[in-house]
Amino acid sequence: MDRKQVFYCFNDICDWDKCGEDDLVVKPVIEYLSKLEDEEIFAFDDIMAELLYELDSRKLFELAKKYDKNVSDDSFLYSRCVGIMNGEEYFKAALQGKVADLWKMEFEAALYVPSQAWALKHGKDPSEYPHVTPLCIETGSNAEKWKA
Repeated sequence: MDRKQVFYCFNDICDWDKCGEDDLVVKPVIEYLSKLEDEEIFAFDDIMAELLYELDSRKLFELAKKYDKNVSDDSFLYSRCVGIMNGEEYFKAALQGKVADLWKMEFEAALYVPSQAWALKHGKDPSEYPHVTPLCIETGSNAEKWKA
């Protein structure tokens, strides 16, 4: 699993015809990942966390506030999910602060894709997901990019 595969899953496997029903949009990705080995699901999760971590910065949070005066830590995280859902070029533009529409959208459902894929594969509840990513995705976790 690598970055290109993560972008491919979100950008190309998602059912964008179901736009507005986020759980249905990501359902094909969950089904796809559930057919992979656990290590691949965990690698997908780790790469997704890495991408979200890269988008976690004071600069981008301040930019988000220009478009959403009520931006919160959670809404900023959910908007960062949009940054990885729309492909590698979109992600790169978002990272550079060149994508304004990103901060007007959210896609929280992306966060649960790995645990739901694992749960589907094993017939378990997603709350039993045994993997923790090495990087924290919560807003403000990327201390280097949040320095004043």
